[in-house]
Amino acid sequence: MINSVMYTSKYHNQIKENNVKQLLHTIAKIKNQSSQYVYEHKHLLLTNASIKELKNDYKLIKSNLVLAYNISTEHNLIVDLYVNALRRHIKNLNIRLQDKITIQRYASDTKYHKKGDIKSIQFKYRSTKLTKLIKYLVYLDYTKNIKEQLKGSEAILAFYEYYESKGWISRIIALAQSKQQRILSKLKLIKFNTEYSSLRLDYVANKARIDYMSDNVLYKYWLVFRMYKKNGEYRLPLQINDDYHNGKKPIAKEFTISLSPKNQSKINIATTCEVNEPVFKPFNNVVGMDLNLKHNFGVLSDGFVLDYDRDYMKRTVQALKELDKIGSQNSTKTQLQRLKKIHRQLDWYTSLLIHKLIVYLESKNITDIVVENLLLSGKFGINEEFGIKYSRLSKLLHLSSVKDLLKQQAEKHGIRVHITPSQYTHRLVQNVVTFHMITERHKRVLNVSDVVMKITLTQTQRIT
Repeated sequence: MINSVMYTSKYHNQIKENNVKQLLHTIAKIKNQSSQYVYEHKHLLLTNASIKELKNDYKLIKSNLVLAYNISTEHNLIVDLYVNALRRHIKNLNIRLQDKITIQRYASDTKYHKKGDIKSIQFKYRSTKLTKLIKYLVYLDYTKNIKEQLKGSEAILAFYEYYESKGWISRIIALAQSKQQRILSKLKLIKFNTEYSSLRLDYVANKARIDYMSDNVLYKYWLVFRMYKKNGEYRLPLQINDDYHNGKKPIAKEFTISLSPKNQSKINIATTCEVNEPVFKPFNNVVGMDLNLKHNFGVLSDGFVLDYDRDYMKRTVQALKELDKIGSQNSTKTQLQRLKKIHRQLDWYTSLLIHKLIVYLESKNITDIVVENLLLSGKFGINEEFGIKYSRLSKLLHLSSVKDLLKQQAEKHGIRVHITPSQYTHRLVQNVVTFHMITERHKRVLNVSDVVMKITLTQTQRIT
């Protein structure tokens, strides 16, 4: 099984640290330069041919410290970020003609309306050959010949020539260009940290690898990579935690190095490794968990309540409100660091809640837990206790990612986590005798008493 793994290099000399920082500072400048270039040429993001052309423009960026391969990799990733952002905006593009208006009226008198009053108004739209042509023209590069770009579609080219013969094509093109500019204007410049940024290293281009040195008494594992030959190799000693790194063999052909956000003297190295499949305990007992925020963090079907510290949350929300009044653009560096610290503490606190749940499950010899796949879309009310929206409170407590955090911790203790649609775990007032469970590896029906939920055979799935 493939998993991610993090290494840290802390006990290195100042020369090694300065060399890596210089490298990460250089790549930060390159990323911002590349992002600025893509943003200024965002009209090239509309077609596959121009995207390929834009990706090849990495050659315009030169560096005496970073290899062209690394520049190309980072440049292509930035182009993909802009392409994905543009596609989200284009997805909402809908060019249609208004067909008719449907007005629905009250058929009889009601408490608040009289017969004949307007009940609703609906606009009906339709697509035509003209709307199809305009939508196609939105994607074109107007610095090039338009008809040449239309040769790939005979039907669209025929529409174009028809409206051209009518003398309307200039107005149609102007409308398509206006639509195109409106979409492109929604793109925002992607900015990277101007001081240091992460860098991807390749096994072939950078000779990136983790070496084992048995004769070194203090540090046996070293990250080794290179840029230009004249600069020699970069060698960083790695800290190894026996509990965390035990049995994890790095197999990746790619590494990502970055500075630790808390301590910039530490260098983090992220890669992938091969680990053994998790070993689960034999089935003994199962409970369901209903996540909520109004009364507590979550409640199990056996009555156990997992609640969050109200005083801690009140202090945290109050601190966030004070920073909200200032605004991120007007915040000082100290205030921004304080905001990051608050979110780091919330990350830790959510993990602590999950840890308390795991401890309880183990104490009761529970081997399986069913968690709802919580959907946080839609409108939420105000939490009167903290004076903030439930949507924001759910983000602060990472409610949408609880199932993933639970899975990560539960697997280490041999506890299986199952996911079910949220509507089945809201009914915590029933006693269901039969628990139906389906997994990707096997299918079985377990007779379990006192499970307060109903899960159908077709709608329950296990996280793998």
